[in-house]
Amino acid sequence: MVASEAPLRETKKQREQTTEWGVWLVRWGLLACAVAVAWLDAAAESIPTHLLVFFLVAGVYNLIITLVLAFRAFFWQLPMLTLIGDVVMALALLFISGSEESVFFFFPVFPILVGGLRFGWQVGLLTGIIFAAEVGFHTALDLQPTAQAGQVLVPTAYVILYLSAAVVGAVMSKRSLTAGSPDYWKRGSADEIVPHRFRTIYEMASTLSATLNYQRVLEAVLDISRLGFDELGLRMGESVGLVLLYEQDGYLTPVSHRNLVTAMDEKKRIRGLGGIVGEAIASAQAIIGGPPRLDAELSVYRSLEGCRSMICVPLRAGFETYGAVIFASVKRDAYNAEHGELLTIFCNQATIALQNASLYRSLREERDKIVDKEEEARHKLARDLHDGPTQDVAAIAMRLNFARLLVDRDPLRARAELERLEDLAHRTVKEIRSMLFALRPVILETEGLVAALNQYAENFEDDELQIRVEAEGYWDCLQDDVEGVVFAILEEAIKNARKHAQASRISVTLEVTEDLFVARVTDNGRGFEVEEIERNYGTRGSLGMLNLRERAGLIGGTLRVESTVGEGTQVTLLVPLSEDGS
Repeated sequence: MVASEAPLRETKKQREQTTEWGVWLVRWGLLACAVAVAWLDAAAESIPTHLLVFFLVAGVYNLIITLVLAFRAFFWQLPMLTLIGDVVMALALLFISGSEESVFFFFPVFPILVGGLRFGWQVGLLTGIIFAAEVGFHTALDLQPTAQAGQVLVPTAYVILYLSAAVVGAVMSKRSLTAGSPDYWKRGSADEIVPHRFRTIYEMASTLSATLNYQRVLEAVLDISRLGFDELGLRMGESVGLVLLYEQDGYLTPVSHRNLVTAMDEKKRIRGLGGIVGEAIASAQAIIGGPPRLDAELSVYRSLEGCRSMICVPLRAGFETYGAVIFASVKRDAYNAEHGELLTIFCNQATIALQNASLYRSLREERDKIVDKEEEARHKLARDLHDGPTQDVAAIAMRLNFARLLVDRDPLRARAELERLEDLAHRTVKEIRSMLFALRPVILETEGLVAALNQYAENFEDDELQIRVEAEGYWDCLQDDVEGVVFAILEEAIKNARKHAQASRISVTLEVTEDLFVARVTDNGRGFEVEEIERNYGTRGSLGMLNLRERAGLIGGTLRVESTVGEGTQVTLLVPLSEDGS
């Protein structure tokens, strides 16, 4: 039950308690009248013992109800239990006082009227028939063979009185304001129902707008619909609720439910092309149907086998359909157009909430990806610093200490050592600058991808390694964010070739073929077994190739790695271009 349902439930409970207090007061009044009639009965010298016992039991019975109400221990079954208790008490009073000649003939009118007013004309009529049958039964037992018509006149009058009370209760029940009666919500005028409907819709909108949790929205769809249906007089404990959403393969899958009898139904999927679901989705409106077991698609759900009527409303926003909501009841013809209108309102609001929740979830996923990428970048920077400049700086420090010792002992050798230290320091500075350039290549933002790759290649090119960038078949066709990812992938591929391939030549080729951007990084290094490397990712510390493919996937591209031992490696990046060429 959702939180917004509590205020309405509390209001109903308070009304029921107020009604029960009124019935309790009338019951005390009738009991006092019965005692007075027994006391004033001229035919009795004193009140019989069995009547005294009855009055004592009746007093204790009503005292218990008094305590329940006084201590606010009201529960929903109390009205029916007190009605049953009143019927039993009235039957007992008629029996011990002589049904056909009882001076307490008026007592049964009370439970008959209460039954009709609180629980509908059917209950009132049934109660009246019970008392009429009781009087008829005792009259038949005492009837003599030579009986005259006057002997049955009084019992007949009692029967007419009880049945008339049932009729009066039936007429009055149409105007009953008893909040506990489900029929009240059906029979009330539009002025009585509409304010509660508006309040329900308002509470529903507040609930759905207060959560951005996808699953909680789906649960709220069923709970709030249940509240609205209760107001229209349909008890949802007698129904099954399902929220079906489309999956990527086009099948509808239960994602939220109420009263499923088997867990297997949670895994059953349908196409939503036929039956009531297909009709509701095609027409974009609520559809009321018969037994689900006769439906072309819903017959697969065992939980719906015992239901005799159902209603289906699509979850739709604009021209996009997300799924459908289904309620199925064990009652025949349980749903009408009013239920359809209410459920449609709920589903429209729920669809908006689902869109908001979906966007929020997507934003959180993107945020998590950004956080993961930042964390990955920090780890990568830490590894690069540890494997490169940190080791070089440590070597410089050790060799400086060695050179200091040589200054006095062997000045010429110390001079040569300092020259080597100078070269090492230059290479270290160059590597640090390259790392900083890769972290934020300003030239990429100002002059584009080709200029950034040329400058990056110049930072590492020397006599032992040649890096060439060829971009004759490329024109500036990538968006800024895509271009940044492409540069990061190519930079990582070049660095891997420089560090691990022992290559002397690396070429970077950029070109555009129709609606596809193609970039290749080729080296003449030692190569490797691609399948073996991929097979051992779980036991290796480096996931370089996997990271490159994940980055390519972020921009909708693919990455291919081809390598032959002793012949080199080629990394190919393919990125589809949008229709406008950007």
